[in-house]
Amino acid sequence: MVNNPHYLYRMRILSAISLLAPVMGSEITCSKLLPVVVTLAKDRVANIRFNVAKVLQSFIPIVDQSVMEKTVRPCLVELAEDPDVDVRYFSKQALEAINQVIMST
Repeated sequence: MVNNPHYLYRMRILSAISLLAPVMGSEITCSKLLPVVVTLAKDRVANIRFNVAKVLQSFIPIVDQSVMEKTVRPCLVELAEDPDVDVRYFSKQALEAINQVIMST
């Protein structure tokens, strides 16, 4: 479904992942859900990309700091350079949230 031509199907996947991740825990989120979200970060539809940033922000309390630094942060840094203003906004918000978590630990 990640490759479905209709963006609403892809949006539904992100919605499901955001609901499943807190319940599934860190291991499954990192191994199964995070790769799907990272793939969708390169979607051609801006609404998908800014929702990727929101989902990645929701992963902050779930994933380990090493995963955050190796996978989540680089994805958000790339999205922060996106041509779309909303994608940049939400990715910068998520990066700020990561920085706050790091500063508080």
